[in-house]
Amino acid sequence: MNRSRLTAGVLLSVLLGTAALSATVSSASAAVPVRGTFTPLDPARVLDTRDGTGVAGQHPGPLGEGQVTKLHMAGVAGVPETGAGAVVLNITATAAPAAGYIVAFPCGVPRPNASSLNFAKGVDTPNLVTVKLGTNGDVCIFAANETQLIGDVSGFYADDFASVPGYRYHEVEPTRLLDTRDGTGLVNGRAPGALAANEVLALDVTGVGGVPADGARAITMNFTTADATGAGYLTVFPCDRPRPGVSNLNFDPAVSAVANLVTVRIPESGQICIYTSAPVQVIADVQGYFAPGPGSVFTSVSPLRVLDTRDGTGVAGSKVGPTGKAEQLRLHIAGTGGVPTDARAVLLNVTVTAANGTGFVSVYPCGQPFPKISNLNFVRGVDRANLVKAKIGADGDVCFFTAVGTQLIADLEGYFTPNAA
Repeated sequence: MNRSRLTAGVLLSVLLGTAALSATVSSASAAVPVRGTFTPLDPARVLDTRDGTGVAGQHPGPLGEGQVTKLHMAGVAGVPETGAGAVVLNITATAAPAAGYIVAFPCGVPRPNASSLNFAKGVDTPNLVTVKLGTNGDVCIFAANETQLIGDVSGFYADDFASVPGYRYHEVEPTRLLDTRDGTGLVNGRAPGALAANEVLALDVTGVGGVPADGARAITMNFTTADATGAGYLTVFPCDRPRPGVSNLNFDPAVSAVANLVTVRIPESGQICIYTSAPVQVIADVQGYFAPGPGSVFTSVSPLRVLDTRDGTGVAGSKVGPTGKAEQLRLHIAGTGGVPTDARAVLLNVTVTAANGTGFVSVYPCGQPFPKISNLNFVRGVDRANLVKAKIGADGDVCFFTAVGTQLIADLEGYFTPNAA
């Protein structure tokens, strides 16, 4: 990596020779290849260790240090019994007695050297994960230290065949669509300023930021909160549905600058709704959208570490050490780590650790101007992670800008390649 200063269903049929065949003929007859396409789901809670949701065969209660729990996802909350290759889950750690991390990975494979979420003592911490389904349609979750876990599903990527095709991804240049601090994105005469407790804000997400006025079916955005005056959470959902009992991002005055990636279905109105339980400023940056027709399809992988400045992984010349203030780091990703050379974007879980102070990380395609958006906000002494759909830029590189010096880690969760079907 060069560093430089910046100024500012399963294939149905052939295996079925029994009476079960008659039950599947109708769906199999309409099956089409849909591998890597995305189907958005209305958000639903599928895991809550506090009350036992999703922890079949286990009593309610936190995961213990070093414990692995299985979360069955095939056939749950809109995910099909067959044909799903990966699921999109918002996982929140809560009531942790000490700092730690979790790893979400496909059951049936060894636990990878990666992390999905880093949490601190007593702080509710969310992160979006896209995890490949493993043995029996299960996701495994490892906890390095004790914590309660909550999981909400918002969609799935198809594997092989299904009766209804999903949508293909279109990456865009990161663009700010909402900033309540200065009024960006506000409609219907709403004045700039923090959202009030229990307020629901409608946000236009079509015809702006590279998202077409017609055809987009789901959108991926990075949400950030700031200047919270109390502890609370955000819920992002399609405006044509009642607010679901889920959360996307948790905040409090001590750590109000929190970011999390959200993928949400776009209703016909072209508006998504944002609810907050406590007063807070909200910022949202678009990263891409899903639509029918040609686009990119997703291939999920077991998490793989592709960048670690602590030991030089992914850094040109194996230079070891933190980034500097206002520094750019290039990660060469196309053609490495199993990512094909024609990949258009990668899904990276980006983590900061040992930061020198309060700052942010921006991830963007190399060769493009610095977009002046943020993907991850951090403070000194707190490990923080966020999922990023990073568009690949010049020479197959993804660029990272760090406002303050920090160690950077990135784990690959999958990649997007072009598909003209």
